[in-house]
Amino acid sequence: MSEKTAYFIMFITIPLVWIAAKEISGFPDFLLPPPGMVVEVLWNEYELFLEHTWITLFEALTGYLIANILAISLAITFLYIPWFESLALPWTVVIKNIPFVTIASILIITMGDTPAPKIIIVILVTFFPILANVTKGLQSTDQVLLDRMKTLHANHWQVFCKVRWPSAIPYYIAAHEIAFTGSIIAAIIAEWLFARKGLGFLIVQAMSQYRADRLYAVTLVASLLAVGAYILVKVLERRLSRWQDQTLT
Repeated sequence: MSEKTAYFIMFITIPLVWIAAKEISGFPDFLLPPPGMVVEVLWNEYELFLEHTWITLFEALTGYLIANILAISLAITFLYIPWFESLALPWTVVIKNIPFVTIASILIITMGDTPAPKIIIVILVTFFPILANVTKGLQSTDQVLLDRMKTLHANHWQVFCKVRWPSAIPYYIAAHEIAFTGSIIAAIIAEWLFARKGLGFLIVQAMSQYRADRLYAVTLVASLLAVGAYILVKVLERRLSRWQDQTLT
């Protein structure tokens, strides 16, 4: 079975399971709204959902872009300055293990209700998987290829572009499968903790107003964003894999 067929079956099965759960459980609409009611909310309030979805996407993508730049830069630094990795390791361990809620509270006190705290949360969530994978990929290059480049008198930049970075591509893609979807989830959670805009805020608002239909609608939008991010990563993986094969051959 192809991947496209599997996704098609999934999208067909979800509403069927939803309707069956509704009929079997007997929950009223204000607790478990039928799919039609949720779609109606999305249709009637599409401007509201678009506005808050763009805010969440901006925070997620901005934080994710910055995390990529920082992680790749630091991984390259670790490669060419090995002692710096030993120096930075305790810092990364400490920052990674600080409780999420504590960091969020500090950020909201110091920066207020602005996009900056949410973007920083996204950076902290996505930075470490990218750093770990890219570092591993750059340092796991085939020694035979490195020896060949050395005999050809290649400089550091040529070795990096022709051998090390192409060899790190599979590790980098593996990090994206976790971190890219994680960026959207992190942005929503950050908004859920402290925000007046975004999908996370809509979740809090729907809960306080006992709007199960809107709550399920937000959940549907967030799920589609996460699935879309995963599919985008898989497409990118295929393209980069072809580029990797062409570069290393």
